[in-house]
Amino acid sequence: MSKISSSFFLHFIHKRFLNTISTSTLPSPSVSTIQFLQNSCALSSGSPTSTGRKLQFDEKHLQQYEAIIGFFKSHGFENSQIAKLVSRKPQILHCKVPNNLKPKVEFLQEIGFIGPLLPKLIITNPSILLCSLDSHLKPSFCLIKEMLESDEQVTAAICRSSWLLTFDSKGIIKPNCDVLVSEGVPSRNIAKLIQVQPRAVMQKVDRFIQVVQTVKELGIEPKARLFIHALRVRSSLSDSNWKKKINVLKSLGLSEKEILTAFKKEPKYLACSEEKIRDVADFCFNTAKLDPETVISYPTIFMSALDKLRQRYKVLEALKVKSLLKNVKILPRALVRAERDFMEMYVVKHLDKIPNLMDIYRGNVAAETKSVL
Repeated sequence: MSKISSSFFLHFIHKRFLNTISTSTLPSPSVSTIQFLQNSCALSSGSPTSTGRKLQFDEKHLQQYEAIIGFFKSHGFENSQIAKLVSRKPQILHCKVPNNLKPKVEFLQEIGFIGPLLPKLIITNPSILLCSLDSHLKPSFCLIKEMLESDEQVTAAICRSSWLLTFDSKGIIKPNCDVLVSEGVPSRNIAKLIQVQPRAVMQKVDRFIQVVQTVKELGIEPKARLFIHALRVRSSLSDSNWKKKINVLKSLGLSEKEILTAFKKEPKYLACSEEKIRDVADFCFNTAKLDPETVISYPTIFMSALDKLRQRYKVLEALKVKSLLKNVKILPRALVRAERDFMEMYVVKHLDKIPNLMDIYRGNVAAETKSVL
């Protein structure tokens, strides 16, 4: 097979994968990536992965192209996944299977990426196949494992953020973790941060130091478990977005002190979108008739689904009508209770007196109109 035309090779690929495209539609030796993928992997021209990058085909590389596509197929990649992979990183078709792709895939399998996890990881971050195995991938894995202690924890963290393998671990991740250690953050908390929110330690070191100082200035102790949660939220927001969230809450009648006090209690509430904050505030102030000070004392209310808040309020309305809600001051706490607790305390407990209370909670029937307060 020393002398094979480009048309023959593409026709072979086309027959192997689809058997639906006529040879007259096959591209010429110099085609765009998207054209090649249309014929080999059935990628549609309207696909969002169609980057249109140019890829030069050469007769002397035809067997290499075939070997690469066959290699991915043998490791569980579907046609659409191969299409997406090559459209994002066309240079992968210039890799050598024995010396490049095979060792990297074997390494990924060794650290836990087997079955469907393997294609999913590589599709998420194709750069993994273009990084050096010995000077980048393995050192990055070892560094993360050093902080997380087990392969399982490392695999979980990489699944959450595949960039941990290809990011600058020595220049950024390690220095950022050293900052946390120097501040007295327990190693188990650092490990949890990397597992749950790896991107928090993937910021520029100067920026990361600034975020750490900001969280400390709010009065949250580095040794406290709450510190890494506050760090996660604050690091995910640019300074401008942070100010926007604060200003939205101020416009609702809250003081900055109240806003930051609530952040110290439940940092994740400021991770909610501005729209979500406004919608929940509108419900609390105009429907539930709560005052701003009461609402901010229960910051988790901003994290609750608006539909769930409304249905719970209808249940409380029904209980109030039947004089079964004695202490109206418990309303905010009732709105944010765990699902099981709310069901037991406010629904199941009163089914004998309000048989359709479950339907009211599920939104199947309307509750009698009367303010809970």
